[in-house]
Amino acid sequence: MRATLMASAQLPNWPARLSEDLSAAYLGVSKTTFREGWQDGRYPKPAKEGRRVLWSRVQLDRFVEAQFGIVSDNDEDGSWGDLRG
Repeated sequence: MRATLMASAQLPNWPARLSEDLSAAYLGVSKTTFREGWQDGRYPKPAKEGRRVLWSRVQLDRFVEAQFGIVSDNDEDGSWGDLRG
């Protein structure tokens, strides 16, 4: 698993759905910190697919944007709220 994690961390494009290991690496935190964070609500909640627990890369990107106060270019709801400051 470690070799897969290291190889994935060097990809220019991360997968759309990330395991717990990859999600932690993507955010730059330890697996323990990531697990504690999603369990206590600091990080986004996962989705389950069978026994797999997965996070959306887009969801993690939005979390980081919110954490740093970054306004996203994504205007999904059609509003101009992100341009009003």
